[in-house]
Amino acid sequence: MSEIITIGEPMVMFLADTKEHLSSVEHFTRLIAGAELNVAMGLRRLGHTVTYISQVGEDPFGQYVKKYLENENIDATFVKVYKEAPTGFQFKNRTDEGDPEVLYFRKGAAASRITKDILNEISFSDGKVLHITGIFPALSETTLETTFKAIEKAHENGMLVTFDPNPRPVLWESKEKMIQVTNELAFKSDIVLPGFSEGKLFTGKDSKEEIADFYLDRGVKKVVIKMGTTGSYSREKLENGQLKEAECPSFEVPVLDTVGAGDGFAAGVISGILENLEDNKILERGNAIGGIQVMHLSDNEGLPTVDELDSFLKNYKRKVS
Repeated sequence: MSEIITIGEPMVMFLADTKEHLSSVEHFTRLIAGAELNVAMGLRRLGHTVTYISQVGEDPFGQYVKKYLENENIDATFVKVYKEAPTGFQFKNRTDEGDPEVLYFRKGAAASRITKDILNEISFSDGKVLHITGIFPALSETTLETTFKAIEKAHENGMLVTFDPNPRPVLWESKEKMIQVTNELAFKSDIVLPGFSEGKLFTGKDSKEEIADFYLDRGVKKVVIKMGTTGSYSREKLENGQLKEAECPSFEVPVLDTVGAGDGFAAGVISGILENLEDNKILERGNAIGGIQVMHLSDNEGLPTVDELDSFLKNYKRKVS
């Protein structure tokens, strides 16, 4: 088994070739998307082995996804083909201001039909990290059940569980249900990686320290917070009860598209943990990969190799507060 296991929904993405409202766009470029898939790609490009669990339709989009994973050298042994539902897809426009417009076609798609039975044939015994997000469990009751089961199996085999809340309100029946279930998943995880605004939403707290303590007090080992344009922050409670903190400023980069930056950050943090880096270096790597990603239009094509990451760190400056 690979070092990292992750489970999620891969989506074919059609990126607008022109900067205008989706209703006016005539030509698109086909790419691939999916938060967990982005993290898998980021980790693989940094030299780590990754197994990706999912389900696609028996259609050309599903074939495209499986071929893409093969080209990225991601283990897709457990990407199953489901005949009764299609592969999900989305359309995304280009914009000079704010986040891009994204239109999803994923309801009832093949990935949402995954059940916990998919985990029966998967060995977690040699894995080191299970990475999950709040997106996959929001797809259906069966994907939620599968996520909890995956966490259980990971912990039974001594794996670390990392969790990115990644809220998608449109996928949940209510905001209250999203907050409740997301926190239930977080409390069962070892490392939680919220954005600052997400942390405020899920905890009701206003400072990064309070957000971190909300999760640490409920059994989470470490909280790593993406602070947006200012950088990142981590906080953990040591065995002796003392708190350990670290902060790192972000990098000065031109921003083309913010989508996928959080996934790049997660890949940086997870790889840094696997490589036993110091906390400030883990945050620096997360910030760097997030910074690289916002310089690219697609959700994942900018994710760097080790050499590309080293080059970025040598050539781009940190912001000065």
